[in-house]
Amino acid sequence: MIHLALNFLRQHLSKELNLKLGLTPATDSVKISPVNKDTAPDNKIHLTLVNIEEEKILKNQNYYRKVTPDSDFYTVVNPEIKVNLYVLASAQFEESNYTEALKQISYVMTIFQGKNVFNQQDLTGDAQTLETLIVELYTQTIEQNNGLWQAMGSNPVPAVMYKVRLLLIQDNKMADQVSEVKGIGIDLVKKSQV
Repeated sequence: MIHLALNFLRQHLSKELNLKLGLTPATDSVKISPVNKDTAPDNKIHLTLVNIEEEKILKNQNYYRKVTPDSDFYTVVNPEIKVNLYVLASAQFEESNYTEALKQISYVMTIFQGKNVFNQQDLTGDAQTLETLIVELYTQTIEQNNGLWQAMGSNPVPAVMYKVRLLLIQDNKMADQVSEVKGIGIDLVKKSQV
C-alpha cells in the first residue's frame, strides 16, 4: 500500500511539474528514492519516506464483518490500521542550479496547495485500491529539520515535508466465524416440586 501511495504521488507531481516547466509528459522529473550522503544531484525532485505513524484517533475497533448481506454469519478479523506517511520532497540539484531547485520546490508546494485531497475517482492505476489520500504540509522546527538531515547523513537541500494521511492497511485474514444474534430472551425452566 505504501508503494502504491508514493508511486501515485510521484506520477501526479511529475505530470504537474512537467506542465509548469514546459517539459514533455514523458519526462520523469520526480523519483522515489532515499536521500543520503551518496545521493548524487540529478536535477530531479526526490520523494523519500521519512516516517510512518499510526492514526490512533480514528482507530476502528470493529472486529466483525458480515460475510454477505443476506448471511447469518459474521467473520472476525483484526481491524484495519490507518497510517500517516511523512514524505520528504527534496530538490536534488547541482549547486549551479540552486535557483532551479528553489523554483521546483515552490512548484511542488503550489501543486499540493492546489489539490491536496485525492478521492477514489482521482486515484489511477494500481492506486485505485486506496480509498483517499490527503496531503498536508508538515512544518518542522529548525532543530527537527537539522536532526532529519543529520540522521539521513546528507547536506540540506531545498525540501518540504508532507504528511500523507489515512492510508489503510488490512490483511482480511479471517480469525473466526460467529453467527448473528437475532434476539435476546430468557428461557424459564419450571422446577419440579419434591
